Amino acid sequence: MFMKSDIRRVSIAVEKRFYRTVYSALGRAGIIHLSPPQGGETMMPVEVREEEARIREIFLGIDSALRALHVQPGETSGRRVDIAEDWSFVSQTRDAIDRVARLRSRISEALERATRSIAYREALDRMGIDPAAFHRARLVRIVFGTVENTDWVFPDQRRFEISSAGNYVCGVALPPDLPDLLTFLKKYGFTDHSGEIGDASSDVLKRRVETLTTRRATLDRYMDTVRDRAGETLAEMYGAYREYGDIFAAMKMSFFSSKVLFITGWMDEKDREQLFGILRRICKDRFIAVLSDRRDPGAPVRLTNSRLLKPFELLVKTMGVPGNKEIDPTPLTAVTFVIMFGLMFGDLGQGLVIAMGGLIMRRIAKKRGDLESTLYQAGGILFACGLSAAFCGILYGSIFSNEHLIPALLFHPTENIMSLFSITILMGALFIGIGFLVNVINNIAGGDYAEAFLEKHGLAILVLYAAIILLAVRYSVTGEGAAPWMIGLFIILPLLIFSLRGVLGPILFQSPRPHSVVEYIIETCVEILEIGLSMLANTISFIRVGAFALSHAGLSIVTYTLAGMVDPAIRSPGAIAVIIAGNIFITGFEGLICMIQSMRLEYYEFFSKFFRGDGVGFAPFTLKERISEV
Repeated sequence: MFMKSDIRRVSIAVEKRFYRTVYSALGRAGIIHLSPPQGGETMMPVEVREEEARIREIFLGIDSALRALHVQPGETSGRRVDIAEDWSFVSQTRDAIDRVARLRSRISEALERATRSIAYREALDRMGIDPAAFHRARLVRIVFGTVENTDWVFPDQRRFEISSAGNYVCGVALPPDLPDLLTFLKKYGFTDHSGEIGDASSDVLKRRVETLTTRRATLDRYMDTVRDRAGETLAEMYGAYREYGDIFAAMKMSFFSSKVLFITGWMDEKDREQLFGILRRICKDRFIAVLSDRRDPGAPVRLTNSRLLKPFELLVKTMGVPGNKEIDPTPLTAVTFVIMFGLMFGDLGQGLVIAMGGLIMRRIAKKRGDLESTLYQAGGILFACGLSAAFCGILYGSIFSNEHLIPALLFHPTENIMSLFSITILMGALFIGIGFLVNVINNIAGGDYAEAFLEKHGLAILVLYAAIILLAVRYSVTGEGAAPWMIGLFIILPLLIFSLRGVLGPILFQSPRPHSVVEYIIETCVEILEIGLSMLANTISFIRVGAFALSHAGLSIVTYTLAGMVDPAIRSPGAIAVIIAGNIFITGFEGLICMIQSMRLEYYEFFSKFFRGDGVGFAPFTLKERISEV
């Protein structure tokens, strides 16, 4: 708990001929976070780059063929890869698909023209016009086409005639009057198809359509044959070559010499034996692997929380990955977040509904086979928050917005408002104090003692804050004020230590000295004022936990008041429907609001005291499934 995996830098040297096999095995194991060598050139040799280009070309050909055949690509594959053989297979398949596509395109165009010609001839037949007139007419001009509407408004004087059948029109005019005819038709959205009127009869055109349709169907059957013959193989090849593409992308962070491949990165110290086992199996004893014997502050971070706490890593990583110089705040986040949500949303029935919703989310993610997904982790958070809300519902005596079915083990929020606010403020003070303490621990672990003991989130201010809270509680309970020695020891002394941090820091911890005395004094005064205001604001901010608990209780009262207006006895279907609708609204809307407010308090009032989030997450190179070695 609070600790992270022991990540060490690793350097591996193997013969260059093993490069693909080694990377394949490391990808299957998923134990190394790759990084470029320090000060090394990572350019791949010419032959490796050529192989990468060929693999990329094959992959693009496979992808194009699968799209043309409407075949779903395979996600992963254990298929054995043979570049020469696979290139030949993909090329032949692509050539066949391209030939069929070109021929089918020509047939489709011809079929479309023939179909249009039939429609044109049928329209002319309905208008009683012989298509041959388009070619025999000498004294007049004939135009044919379509218009958008036929609500003709002819001019008073016109020297042309128009016939129509639906949206098809045919116009006749003497040569000098043809422009007037075209101008008139264009007002109605005219599109000219005169040039598409041929001499072929309707029977000839219909036979041509049948022939073209038969030819296209033959091509479609041939494509089905290609799909049956090559589709499954291409789908398997897709997964294999996509993963090999991932391997070559990872290899760009490696260093190549004339005979040796150097792999550098980070790995968990506990995976040492697994790494050596992989290298011995592939390279026998012809390899070198060196794992650093000390931790590196710049190493990527892998959190090591239990299954119970792991969902709350999602909340932490939203703000950043904790660095190597700070403890993992996930356990604290889990406790504080769940408590705040439960106090805001205290209801036994609605809490159990939320918990059930979290279980459903996790089950859905589990069926998809993704236990690392956001859905799965969010479901865990929702489940824990739901149980917390249910427990607080028992304390508040509330079940499905009703405060009269079960007794309150603590109190009803609306009947003890000041007690509720006192509890939430003290809870907030405790959380803030823990935040100060975590900051002290982080800085001590990082060797920054001046920050740990003297600065505004350090031990001196923690003592000051704790003293103010404890003295305030003592006064509210007993009515006794603080003794002078208490004020001097726990309030004035911490403030004095903080004010002299520019003097004590250089003397005790060799921290930098202030540049200017005047500037330092002004800065100290401003920071003391800021500390006082932020302490007050941060502490009072937690009163919103109680406020939302009251809001939740108020919505519950409104729900039953509305139900009582429908039926004072609250037994009719209408009253029950109101109660059900009200509970659904409260569970959804109020639950969302309480979740947001819990996050706000978590991040701004708690995390702001200690969390930097400047770490880099451990992201090992991973392949989903085994790839057979070539």
